[in-house]
Amino acid sequence: MTTDPDLLGPVGHRYRVSHVRLALIAVAAVVLAAVMGALTTPMMLSGYSYQYSTAIGFGITVTVFAATLAVFLVVHVARQGLSETFEVRDAGLAHTAKGRTRAWPWQAVTAVTPFHPRRSTFLTRLVIRDYRCTVAFADGAKIRFSGALDGHELLEHAIRAGSAVGGQAPRR
Repeated sequence: MTTDPDLLGPVGHRYRVSHVRLALIAVAAVVLAAVMGALTTPMMLSGYSYQYSTAIGFGITVTVFAATLAVFLVVHVARQGLSETFEVRDAGLAHTAKGRTRAWPWQAVTAVTPFHPRRSTFLTRLVIRDYRCTVAFADGAKIRFSGALDGHELLEHAIRAGSAVGGQAPRR
């Protein structure tokens, strides 16, 4: 049961999703794939490729891994949209992604489920997998946000404060 965002009152706070980090990782992966491919190709085309078999295998492996990572990140950013925002309003929550705005009153929030991994590492923080939160609504709709959202834990607390869900969820 989405509603018109204007009926929910003025915007209290706006949270923007930043895909800059993922875009930089994708660009670095493309550069790495191109460099490794450029270094591996002459070895493969030389008449002495049997002498370079270990280096060729390593180069192909790194090239394929980096290219796959870049494709995965580009698809992920394209699916999420470049300008995704969450707006906390006086009477509800509005979510805008890919030019489409959906809004729900606070009464429609049925669950707020945060997820914190047991162990946060450099890699989980780098690819923004150190925090995820799912918000479920009475109409069956769900929205998800991660550590890519500037102020993600503040948004979770604002949703809990505005809705009947309230309280602090156990941290995993």
